Amino acid sequence: MLHLKSFFALLLFIAGTSAGALAQENFNVSGHWAGTATWLGNPILLEYQLTQRGLLVEGYVYTKSTNGKDSTKATLAGTISGNEIMLRGTDFIYRKGGGCLSIAELEFSQDGKQLVGIWKGDFSLSTCPAGFRGKVEVARVAEYVPVPVAMKSVGTQEVDEDDFEGTALVNELSDRKYYALVIGIDDYKDDKIQSLDNPVADATALSEILTKYYTFEKGNVTLLTNPTRSKIIESFDALSMKIQERDQLLIFYAGHGIWDERLNQGFWLPSDASLNSKAQWLSNSTIRDYIGGINSKHTLLITDACFSGSIFKERAVFTESRAMLQMYKLPSRKAMTSGALKTVPDKSVFITYLNKGLTTNDRPLISAEELFRGFKTAVINNSANGQVPQYGPIGQVGDEGGDFIFLKR
Repeated sequence: MLHLKSFFALLLFIAGTSAGALAQENFNVSGHWAGTATWLGNPILLEYQLTQRGLLVEGYVYTKSTNGKDSTKATLAGTISGNEIMLRGTDFIYRKGGGCLSIAELEFSQDGKQLVGIWKGDFSLSTCPAGFRGKVEVARVAEYVPVPVAMKSVGTQEVDEDDFEGTALVNELSDRKYYALVIGIDDYKDDKIQSLDNPVADATALSEILTKYYTFEKGNVTLLTNPTRSKIIESFDALSMKIQERDQLLIFYAGHGIWDERLNQGFWLPSDASLNSKAQWLSNSTIRDYIGGINSKHTLLITDACFSGSIFKERAVFTESRAMLQMYKLPSRKAMTSGALKTVPDKSVFITYLNKGLTTNDRPLISAEELFRGFKTAVINNSANGQVPQYGPIGQVGDEGGDFIFLKR
């Protein structure tokens, strides 16, 4: 069977009648339509939700490959002229797999219950390539246009699984607050602890990316530069007081990390840490306790420090791919680290590719797992000491298999 992913066309349609105002009286395309189209002889499932206003038509088109691996949703707009409507895809709402925006030309059947015709591309950069085309045939399912999922108040509703990357989930996440605690430490009071050059700059850059490209409001992002242990604890306490079950939390730490073989425990080193005393060290167990106690929907911990992989209770990384909706529904407590139980360099390849992945992402929604998989290999291939970044659940703090979802502005 032909693999459709690379050239899976997003198909749009056109409806027409006898002419002008008479066409509007005899036939109205407003409603829900469903059927198939073809790509090189292979069927593609289609659904349309359309609204006709005079000689204008607008709405949404959904496409899905028969194996379910590729799906898209896009807005469309066009005009009616005589027996024909010229309609063009305008913007993707979501795209899973391949896809392109197309132009379509369809006509009503004699009974007005079907639309048949073709989809095609042209020489503009915004559509499918010129020369690509296929048949379209859809039947009317309902005379009215259902309220689009995107327009519903979905705060307490079950989101349709078929639209897991669509506007319903975007609306759901838009109604939730995104908090971030971003920590960078490169200046240590103890002369025995070597100062670093980049953690504060890395933390600052990440906080700016979160507020510029994603739905983290500046007032909900706490940036700590060279904080003491007590300041970090105070920030955790403040978050535990205001974060609700509906909210998302991202925690980032860049600085020194240390592993105590005797205690079988990893630690962060705040700016007031002393190499000869653990009094001001911040243990992984304390961090896990706060992560487990903060009542967020999803918490993602990102650490760029030596021995950062010691935060995992279990060594197995999380690699199973799930639908975006399912990852959102289930609570999660995940960690993304720059390495396992080894040292990492001051100039971080990990943070370079993490920030690149966040800034170049053009999807409205991306899970932390997808983000990690997108840059993991680049970190391994460009690391001087062969560091292998890790991603997985933090044990015994409430992870139920979900994932943190980043929402673009």
